[in-house]
Amino acid sequence: MRIHVAHRFSVTPRAYWEATRNPALEARMTEAGEVDFHSLEHRVEGSVTHDRIRVVPRKELPAVAQKALGTPRFTYVQIVDSDDDAMTTCWKVVTDVLSEKVTCAGTSRVVPAPEGCERVIEGEIKVAIPLVGGAIEKVVLEQLAKSYDRAADVIRDWFARS
Repeated sequence: MRIHVAHRFSVTPRAYWEATRNPALEARMTEAGEVDFHSLEHRVEGSVTHDRIRVVPRKELPAVAQKALGTPRFTYVQIVDSDDDAMTTCWKVVTDVLSEKVTCAGTSRVVPAPEGCERVIEGEIKVAIPLVGGAIEKVVLEQLAKSYDRAADVIRDWFARS
């Protein structure tokens, strides 16, 4: 299933990029989201930052997804490479369960847009479990979109207060 989420902000791409690297804003986004993040690795090489982050959703999956995955929450490690010069991020998700049946990866980029910038998140999620894979993809995609929507609200509030 294709992932495409976009949000506009009334600041320059560089102002957006730099603000979203601010630990205080990151903490606000984490608080507003329905997931907890735990850093496993953080390394900087030139303009590229490499992170491995454990992601634990606070909300449980629907019963059908829990039964198929054998767990109440879709926990995973997110591998992220962020390029400060290009204002792009490449990410990959490695699930804690059924990692051989679940693939999820994509990119995030910040581009100029009328009156500011746009953050564009694109990728794909595939759950290769017969009969329920598509339903799980849909639930995960909905949770992902809601999480990014909440983060966008927090970011807009951050800029409004700045």
